[in-house]
Amino acid sequence: MHKQGVSLAEAARRLGVSQSDLYVAVQKGQISTFRRDRRTVVDQAALTQYQIRQRPTSDYRL
Repeated sequence: MHKQGVSLAEAARRLGVSQSDLYVAVQKGQISTFRRDRRTVVDQAALTQYQIRQRPTSDYRL
């Protein structure tokens, strides 16, 4: 069974960032990747977790 993943270009598009910004996040270990058929692929779950971590938080309190 294969992990679900997307290409680096597709991951950058989904995040709304440049590919170079995505590469920096990968280099820093903020987004995990794996190799499939000699290509680097972004793990779908890691992409979702990164999106959640990057959401702005609000200081608004009830």
